Amino acid sequence: MSDYSYILVEQYASEILDFSSQYGSDKSVSYTAHNLTGRPNKFPSYGDFSQTYVMRDYGPWWAQSNSGKIWRQPIKCTRSRENPRASNFVDIKYEHAVYPIRIHIYETFNPGGVSGIWAGNCRGDWKLLWDTTMTSTPQQVVSQRPRIFSPPLQQTHFITKLIRIEFDQSELPYYTEIDAVALLGTLEPISWEAKVTAMLPPSPGPLLQKIIDRKLHILPADGEQLEDNIKLLSRHSIREFTKACREREVSPPGSDLGDFEFVPEEIVLKILGYLDLKSLVRLSAVSTKFHTFAQDSFLYGRIDLRDIFYCVSSATMQWLLPKCSNLQELDLSWCGNYGKLTPAMLQEFLKHCGNNLNKIRLDNCHVATGQVLQSLVKHAPKISDISLANCHLLNMVDFQILCSLTKLESLNLYRTVIGQPAIISILCNNRNLKHLSLACCSNIDGDEVCMYLSHCQPHLETIDFWRCNTITERGIGALSHCSKLRDLDLGWCLSIQGTSGALAHLVECCPDIERLYITAHRQTGDREVRAISGLKKLEQLDILGNRNVTLVTIQDLLTSAQTLRLLDISFCDQLGDGNVNQLRQDFPHVDIKWSFADNQ
Repeated sequence: MSDYSYILVEQYASEILDFSSQYGSDKSVSYTAHNLTGRPNKFPSYGDFSQTYVMRDYGPWWAQSNSGKIWRQPIKCTRSRENPRASNFVDIKYEHAVYPIRIHIYETFNPGGVSGIWAGNCRGDWKLLWDTTMTSTPQQVVSQRPRIFSPPLQQTHFITKLIRIEFDQSELPYYTEIDAVALLGTLEPISWEAKVTAMLPPSPGPLLQKIIDRKLHILPADGEQLEDNIKLLSRHSIREFTKACREREVSPPGSDLGDFEFVPEEIVLKILGYLDLKSLVRLSAVSTKFHTFAQDSFLYGRIDLRDIFYCVSSATMQWLLPKCSNLQELDLSWCGNYGKLTPAMLQEFLKHCGNNLNKIRLDNCHVATGQVLQSLVKHAPKISDISLANCHLLNMVDFQILCSLTKLESLNLYRTVIGQPAIISILCNNRNLKHLSLACCSNIDGDEVCMYLSHCQPHLETIDFWRCNTITERGIGALSHCSKLRDLDLGWCLSIQGTSGALAHLVECCPDIERLYITAHRQTGDREVRAISGLKKLEQLDILGNRNVTLVTIQDLLTSAQTLRLLDISFCDQLGDGNVNQLRQDFPHVDIKWSFADNQ
């Protein structure tokens, strides 16, 4: 046993670098990712606290909604089952770089949403420390009490001050809340791989880099395997290998397809179409013929790189470039950040592969610069679906290039700085928009946008105005002309006067609404809820924080709205625990949400 002592460092987050979703506004600290910095504020109290980090979604409801099917469900392509697909993430930075030993996640409300933990080196490289596949028992929703979640971690070979926490809230009954994240680690490496890596030069040459990439600098622990490797590297073995390679070049062997030799190429390609991208890469290294098959553009019509964000780089896009002439849908969300993918490479990729592209997702892809958007507009004439959620490094001028597009049907601009002139031009030039998200876009005039929507967008089905404080009853009145609306989010739009009757009028004019969020509309009353009761297709309704709705009106709503499946009445002042429990018994087919705050 070694008598060497290691210094163990415990620290809390000093900065939040990136995140995919937050319930709060960038202009406040309530329910925002910033609350993850520092020591716990509320733990061990349990309840709904504004001093914690909360994301916008929970359960299956968002994925099942009209907007979720457009922006949240993955691209329809074959994907790897190696790692679970997370729905959200947050990147946390610490003051001191360490080799992680343990991570403590302080969960204060509806715990159980953490699905993965990664360590990053701030240069785009990631190492998986833990995910749900490493747990011997299936992931289950835990009891309703606070906890410190601290799963066993895999060791990383590099020192880190960047931790990514991934979340999957699809099985949670309500919003999960995180109070703090503590990182415990050593200042010196513990594993042999980490010790060897620490001795490598900071800028290895090309040959050494190839050795490192193939992990050939780490001697295997198995003595027999080590002896076999030594034999393979002997002079005699190298001479024999070189001789065999030369003979192969002079006299190539016959078919190396085996039984596939008798299968038509079209059928082989059809079979290979069921492989995910990582499997295609592995297959291309099996033989010359399979390598040729793996180049076929038929296999690269839809590409989802978000699942493998941890290994996407400029080299990845260079490898894909000659194969993607038929590319139609591309998801680069979460990819290439911290310098792993360059904007120039992405521009080059779009230049050569954008001709048939109709859908692209660049959520939290901070490689998406103004020049990348220019390349997209110039080289993707068929583009109709763009998602730029959380691309907050784009400035207002960068969005002007989107004004020249004319075929847009879906546009997601959540948490971007798009300005009023750009969004108005986009609405005027794209008259077939069906889905639009302007959630947390603080530089727009919501009322004027609604005016243009009423005149220019007769086919609009989805609109997300979450936390748009420039929408008043005037904009709501204009929005009533969009009679095909199915999914409407007006959560935390606090400038709408409830006494105006505009919301009731909108509901009467849009009978196809399936999902309606009027979260925190303090002045909404029984008149609006009675109008909502007339929606024959309503499935989800959020009236959290309403002060005026009475129990009788809620009972009438639940009786009338036969299709209703989700109802959030948390913090509705005129309701209480006993009444809500009775409603749950009387209407068991509806998932009724009722939150609370612990006063401790």
